[in-house]
Amino acid sequence: MFGIYSIFDEYKRRGEVQVPYVTVSGISIYVESTIGNSLPIVFVHGAGGSSKSWSEQLVSDSQYNSWALDLPGHGKSEGSLLSNIKDMAEFINDFIKALTLEKFVLVGHSMGGAIVQEFALQYPEKLRGLVLIATGARLKVSKGVLSTLATGNMPFKDVNHLYGSSTSDDKREEAMWEMNEISPTVYWADFEACNKFDRVLSVGKIKVPSLIIVGDEDVMTPLKYSQFLSSNLPNSQLRIIKGAGHMCMLEKPTEVTTELERFIRNCVD
Repeated sequence: MFGIYSIFDEYKRRGEVQVPYVTVSGISIYVESTIGNSLPIVFVHGAGGSSKSWSEQLVSDSQYNSWALDLPGHGKSEGSLLSNIKDMAEFINDFIKALTLEKFVLVGHSMGGAIVQEFALQYPEKLRGLVLIATGARLKVSKGVLSTLATGNMPFKDVNHLYGSSTSDDKREEAMWEMNEISPTVYWADFEACNKFDRVLSVGKIKVPSLIIVGDEDVMTPLKYSQFLSSNLPNSQLRIIKGAGHMCMLEKPTEVTTELERFIRNCVD
């Protein structure tokens, strides 16, 4: 019904939960996935991120067929870093072709939100719905951050810019350790792509049903970014997560997942 691809059926037959790698344009791409019986969902991570960003949404008892990939040059995926959002959206299209999905919901966080906006502008006929988490139609990055990353150094001394007041010190320490494991080159390439992204004048052309989610304490993509999207996307709804920052899907997983599942049920109806 929803174009589930044959290789995934084979993994399901064998009782396996994950399809660990998918070959896309000759590149081995790492994927976290869940088996369900409903509408397919594809998750796209943000700058410097990976499929780990969706660990709270990709649970074993999920009723959905879900895929969260590591973009090229990220996480466990092979390939070179992509230099702009348009190329990233084209890569997602190639990824979708590799899975042979026909209609699905596309979910993006931060830079991933820019990618899925671009995808929606180019391939609206492929989408059943769009979820934009902690993102904007324009994602400017400070010159100071870019110049520091360009020298091979990390500009962030902590992760307070990513997490809201409800996040524990232990979780912040773990997040800081994970951030330091990622090369500044990856962050630089991603932030450069974000800095060049600007769909302010064309985002209103997206007619696909859209859910916009943002933490009320997000300082990276403040509430006004999501309010702009909500005002300009003609078929959208805005949900604000209290006490959460930029990583709201990890900080407040129950609230975010509840909103996501409610939206997806409406996309199926």
